[in-house]
Amino acid sequence: MTFLAASRCADGGFPLLFGQATCVSDVDATAIAVQALLAADRPLVAASAAQWLVSVQGGDGSFSANGVPNANSTGLAAQALAVAGRPLPWLRARQFLIGLQVACTGPSTERGAIAYTSGGFDATTAVRATAQAVPGLAGTGYATLSASGAQPAAPVLACAPW
Repeated sequence: MTFLAASRCADGGFPLLFGQATCVSDVDATAIAVQALLAADRPLVAASAAQWLVSVQGGDGSFSANGVPNANSTGLAAQALAVAGRPLPWLRARQFLIGLQVACTGPSTERGAIAYTSGGFDATTAVRATAQAVPGLAGTGYATLSASGAQPAAPVLACAPW
């Protein structure tokens, strides 16, 4: 954990690649680092990283990778913000993710899935986007994930008949 804490960029975030001449903070790497640091009882370093995440959050609650607001980065950041005790930024990220979810008006085979971007549903990116968005939507961190109470079947989005 000492290596990770020492790898923090000057702005408080964490790089995707360690040992680079210029430390460039990355949303995904920082989100994972926040959770690891909290699990290892390094709250001060985690707090500055969570603050960096808040500073790069989009006005619509999103987080971007390569300049593109997306469910993957937003899901990871939302998860980190929730476990870091940052409820308002977490709720804003959560709202962005909810806006990417295929609702009852979508095809029944896609309902409940999360689109990667606001560009619409794409089956090739939806599995990863949904997997990374769900813990952020739930506000559950990796350190506390559990299969306790899990059901073997996938949940079905409840839609009223029209």
